[in-house]
Amino acid sequence: MRQGFLLIKASIDRVRNVRKRKGKKMIRRHVANRWFLGGALIIALAAACASSNVLSVKYQLPPPAGETLARSVTIAFVDDRRTDSFLTPSARNELEGFAGVYALTVTRPGGSGELKGAYPVDALFREVLRYRLENAGVKVAPSGTQADAELKLVLKEFQLDFGDRKWSVAVAYTAQLLKNATMASQQTINGSAERTFLMGRSDADKVVGELVSDTINKLDVALLFKQAGM
Repeated sequence: MRQGFLLIKASIDRVRNVRKRKGKKMIRRHVANRWFLGGALIIALAAACASSNVLSVKYQLPPPAGETLARSVTIAFVDDRRTDSFLTPSARNELEGFAGVYALTVTRPGGSGELKGAYPVDALFREVLRYRLENAGVKVAPSGTQADAELKLVLKEFQLDFGDRKWSVAVAYTAQLLKNATMASQQTINGSAERTFLMGRSDADKVVGELVSDTINKLDVALLFKQAGM
């Protein structure tokens, strides 16, 4: 009887061990699948960035301010451009197939760039502005949630041109800080830049990223809140 009990117990233990091994294999398989899917998405996005239908925008964050702003905002975007075409006809001839999608890479001071995603123009500026604000210590809350204020970016100009073997880009916007749906302060920023055509579309990527970085970083976030009495 004792021997039969030991045999039964040994059989049960073997079944449990087999189940444990299967469970571990399934966990490893799930983890491997997640890594595979994540890697596949990164590879797909990187391939899209290298294609002609996506423009790469590298946003360089400024050094963090000495004093952080303990404020919270939601972000709104208004496209107030005279034309919603980013490319002039001559630039479009050079960038055939461009689909109005921008691959955003964010670089912190002293660090390497990190690919964040691919966005249309409205989401591109929302994301860049979000990184700019968070870098200044401002908490960015989701739209429709409670926050100290709303920061509205009104895009006035965003256009890339090509001529005389040069890429030319212009950016202009107004940043409005609203409290209880009433404008409390605002800043208007604009800029332009050129880059000689040497390496094809990569020159276009560089000049756009540099000007987007320059104009967004010109926004004086602390002054915007100070003028609003915040």
